[in-house]
Amino acid sequence: MILAKLLDYLFEKLKQPVVIGEILAGVILGPYLLGRFSGTTLYVLNNKIYTFNLDLTGEDFHTLALLGIITLLFLSGLETDFRDIKNAGKGGILTSLLDVSVAFFFGYLVGHILGFPTLQSLGIGAILTATSVGVSVRTLMDLGKLHTKVGTFILTIAVLDDVLGILILSVIVGQGSPVVMGIKVVIFFIITFILGLRLISYIMKLGDAIPVRYILITIALVLCFLFGAFAESMGLAAITGAFIAGLIIGTTPQSRRILDFTRELGQTFLVPLFFVWVGASFNFSVLSNVGVLVLLFIPAAFAGKIIGCTTGARISGFKNREALQVGIGMIPRMEVALVVVATATELGVFTGDLAHQMLAATVLLVIVSAVVTPFLLKISFKKQVS
Repeated sequence: MILAKLLDYLFEKLKQPVVIGEILAGVILGPYLLGRFSGTTLYVLNNKIYTFNLDLTGEDFHTLALLGIITLLFLSGLETDFRDIKNAGKGGILTSLLDVSVAFFFGYLVGHILGFPTLQSLGIGAILTATSVGVSVRTLMDLGKLHTKVGTFILTIAVLDDVLGILILSVIVGQGSPVVMGIKVVIFFIITFILGLRLISYIMKLGDAIPVRYILITIALVLCFLFGAFAESMGLAAITGAFIAGLIIGTTPQSRRILDFTRELGQTFLVPLFFVWVGASFNFSVLSNVGVLVLLFIPAAFAGKIIGCTTGARISGFKNREALQVGIGMIPRMEVALVVVATATELGVFTGDLAHQMLAATVLLVIVSAVVTPFLLKISFKKQVS
């Protein structure tokens, strides 16, 4: 945790996403660097003094990482404002649908070209639907363009992308035949949304009235894990349930207190552990075989977002330059892309060497998109800024 936070600080100073620092902490402590000394025993005068153990790829740390994923998606749901979805309008919805569809198709195409089975190709498509506009937001703030028509549109599409991305992941990782899976998905969302929206508001009011310290926070976290468990029991990913729980709780008046606490809990402890685990799981031995995958994967990730978003924004009434700015602003992939690849691996979509190769390719995509996007955005706004 200390190393992750120190690297967070370093990358913040470098104006780069702190998540890269947390991944780097995992690489440093992982089995290829410091972790390779795990099991080393210190002897003094033939007496065993201490055995150094550091296995961040073991089951115990993996369990903490899973808690980090669930907390991250619960937090993401809490921070998603239903009003943004309602106010997106036809243009926002159309652009998001085009964005996700084109990005998904490009990902599927990469898998198809490389000869992967259909399920794994669909998994690659799911990874490329994810968007994290934190890098774009910071760049737009620096340029004084965050609250422009383009900046507001990027933020709106990003919210819709998260929701659609979770839906796509739910269907792909679902266990069972497509028909049965489709029925389960429908049942899950009917129960969670229709009953959830009716009952959770009442539960939150009740929790607010009970004179027990932190009971409201406890109820919210219990609902998060209950929704996650229900999603798993329906053959979906636990993160889907956690996201929906956060989304519904976020509509209640009590959500602000829950959000503040969850953000502190998540960002100070559980969520960084997930990204440290991602770094520790980085298998350097597969890098020699990941070249062709990366050469197709990263350009497809860029092209899918630029083509989908630019087309949608142009249809929605934006000028050519503005539409291109929207497309560039949607390029970065961060937390959700890593969550998708980790979840797909956990549920058997990616296995063996391919699982490590997809993780490596996704980490490289995160780094490349974080570095390149600000540069492209500044070029696209250059004449307007001057």
